[in-house]
Amino acid sequence: MNQPHDEDTFWNLVDEFIENANQAVDQAGDPALVSAALLQACSRFSAFVVATSSLDRKEYTDEIPSALSFLSGQFREQLEADLEDYREHYKVYIANERPDEPLH
Repeated sequence: MNQPHDEDTFWNLVDEFIENANQAVDQAGDPALVSAALLQACSRFSAFVVATSSLDRKEYTDEIPSALSFLSGQFREQLEADLEDYREHYKVYIANERPDEPLH
C-alpha cells in the first residue's frame, strides 16, 4: 500500500486535483460541498486501492484496521501541515481569495 512514487508526478496530480476542485467550486458555488465530495471520493478510492491490493476477501478484511490507521494518520499529518501553512501565510493566501477586503 505504501509504494514509492515519482515526486513530480505526485505534485502534478495534486495540482490537477486542486484545479478540478477550484473549477467545481466555480460551478457549485460552495467550497464546503466540494471539500466534502473530495473527501468522499478520496475515501472510496482509498478503499478501492486497499481492496485491489489484497489477494482475497480475507486478506482485505485483515488489512482494514492497518489501512484505516495508516490512511487516517496520513490525512491527519497532511491536514496539520496544510493548516499550519495557511496559518503562517494566511494574509497572502486569503488576500488572493478576497482581493477587496482589507488585511488586518
